[in-house]
Amino acid sequence: MLNRICYCILFFSVCTSPVFGQQYLFGRIFKKNSQEVIPGVGVHNYSSGKYNTSDLGGNYRIAAAVSDTLVFSSAGYHTDTFYLTASPSAASYTIFLTPNIVALPTVEIDEMSKYRADSLERRRDYAFILDKKHPVTLINKKRAGDAPGLNFSPVGFFSKGERRKRALKQRVIKEDEEEYIDARFPRTRVAFLTRLSGDSLQQFMLRYRPSYQFCRATDNQKMFLYINDSAVKFRAVEKRKRPR
Repeated sequence: MLNRICYCILFFSVCTSPVFGQQYLFGRIFKKNSQEVIPGVGVHNYSSGKYNTSDLGGNYRIAAAVSDTLVFSSAGYHTDTFYLTASPSAASYTIFLTPNIVALPTVEIDEMSKYRADSLERRRDYAFILDKKHPVTLINKKRAGDAPGLNFSPVGFFSKGERRKRALKQRVIKEDEEEYIDARFPRTRVAFLTRLSGDSLQQFMLRYRPSYQFCRATDNQKMFLYINDSAVKFRAVEKRKRPR
């Protein structure tokens, strides 16, 4: 009886060892030339048909064997093909994906041209308020013991009319900033890069709408990467929401 138990234990340990059992390729996925991990990357073992995705930390794990061909793909990055020439071991395999920069000159020119035209028209229409400094009343008044000079009066600055002018000026400036964001973050470009549509596209546009300051400080290439990186995050969040 004891010999039979020992035999079963030995058989189980051999069958579950890396040599006889299932082997896995694992590691982390980074953006090329950076330490930024890429979540949600599709890892496809073309030879076996198995599929998995990298987690939020860029970690991946997939069943693989010698001579298997593995494909790593993600929106906004060039697909990388990995041919396994040796058995997966305890060592991890780090994958670097290169951003896929796609030029969209027509979209950029059309959107920015429209913004510039609208912005110039706004400046012409509201020049009377945008180029005007709001008055501050100074009164030349001398009281006993005062040195000669001018005293500040807030009457003009805080009058009802001046408050309305300042509010209108802020609204015009805000409108110009929002249209600039729309030109740098156009719905047509976002839909093209993310392959999102309908409610998903609308949620993405609202959730990842950049600030005016970010748009001003970001060139086209960085904006492209921002959209694609945000799309990866968006899909990861939406995937966690799905019922299991």
